[in-house]
Amino acid sequence: MDRKEGLEDIATRVREVLADDPDAGDELRRTRAAILDKVERRGMTSRFRRWSPGVGRRWSLLLALSASSATAAAALWMWTRPPTFDIGEARRGALGDVVDAPDGRVVPVSFSDGSTLVLRDGGRIRVLSLDTAAARVLVENGVVEAAIVHRRARTTRWELEVGLYRVTVTGTKFRIAFRAGERSLRVSTEVGSVVVSGGCLAAPATVRAGESLEPSCAPREAPAADEAALVPAAPTQPDTAPALKQNPQVSQVPLDRWRQLLAAGRLLDGLRAAERASFDQVCRVATEKELLALADAGRFFGPPKRAVAALTALRQRFPGSPDAGTAAFTLGRIAFESDHAYGKAADWFETYMHEQPRGPLMGDAFGRLMEARLHSGDGAGARASAQQYLRRFPGGPYSSEARGILSK
Repeated sequence: MDRKEGLEDIATRVREVLADDPDAGDELRRTRAAILDKVERRGMTSRFRRWSPGVGRRWSLLLALSASSATAAAALWMWTRPPTFDIGEARRGALGDVVDAPDGRVVPVSFSDGSTLVLRDGGRIRVLSLDTAAARVLVENGVVEAAIVHRRARTTRWELEVGLYRVTVTGTKFRIAFRAGERSLRVSTEVGSVVVSGGCLAAPATVRAGESLEPSCAPREAPAADEAALVPAAPTQPDTAPALKQNPQVSQVPLDRWRQLLAAGRLLDGLRAAERASFDQVCRVATEKELLALADAGRFFGPPKRAVAALTALRQRFPGSPDAGTAAFTLGRIAFESDHAYGKAADWFETYMHEQPRGPLMGDAFGRLMEARLHSGDGAGARASAQQYLRRFPGGPYSSEARGILSK
């Protein structure tokens, strides 16, 4: 291949990187134009003057460096530009906005990394956070068909919050069917695998290609009359129902309303209704699951203090219960993600592990504890947590982070 062909190849590569990108910046376009102009002028002048090997080498080096710089700049810009997502074919999405597919419509949500979520059958989601290698999506209802692109092996991390469950994406193509009113969930995987945790699951469950998971939260049957006599009565809560009766300003209608909204999966509306009905009073009468739902609403839509209040009430009113352990884990997440109080977050994750040693969030608690210790500057603690995590969950979703910590 002669020098002219080499220069043309360089120009072609630059053209392929930038020419068809509608979002390319003006500076990159000017760089591209200047390079191509130099290539063209080099081709013209070579016809009219004798070729000098020294001059030719200098020109080749100059153009190669310029082209390499432009290509590297283009690649860096394409990899580091803020990720975005589009709803349908016309509308750019914004974090926190409701995206739904009413009236039998099918609505695609396309992400700039190539991932897609297709909503159907009343699907309703909110994209809570998004960066170049991770996303967090709240699935409020309906069917969501996902195809996730893993641009960087073992580092891409997507999480979908579905009611009381969390779906961690380790595969690429799967389907979620969630009916908030019935609290039913079905997860089916076509390519790769996903990890489902929380809710009624005793431990995180991996759903591989060709498999499906449909956890059941059916309540246990009430004991018979003769059996009920043997069951010790639950301790009374002196500040629950009596306080509600003594406060005439808290009407039954708003209370029923927030319960209905939470049961339907409308967390934001349920939170606002609870606030109108006196949030403190609601926390004194809500069930464990309702308090967890209110906490999720506070985490996702704010203010976070509502989530902390609901979780604190849950731990005070139902100490020692599995949901109290879940509350400790969630308080750890709030301390980590919202407050950046990593030492406090580590304490809460350890609390969960102590209270629920066989709980469904144990793997996540180990992983989060490892991250919290690392961010708090506790390198030795982070390494210890990483070693424990790999011994117990060698193929878990935090395994790449654990190996990275141990490799340093």
